[in-house]
Amino acid sequence: MTGQPAATVPCGFTKAGLPIGLQIIGRRFDDVTVLRASAAFEAARPWAQQRPGIG
Repeated sequence: MTGQPAATVPCGFTKAGLPIGLQIIGRRFDDVTVLRASAAFEAARPWAQQRPGIG
C-alpha cells in the first residue's frame, strides 16, 4: 500500500519463553525480495516446530 515492503518472521523465544520476531525491510516497491528473504529464513529455521516451555 505504501510502497515500503516489510515482513516480520518469528525466529525463536527468549529464555523467559517470549516470542522473538525478525523484521525484514526492503527497498521501495521491492516486495519480491522481502518475500524471498522471509521464505528463505523460514526454510532455514523451521520455527513452527518450536514451542516455548511452560512454567
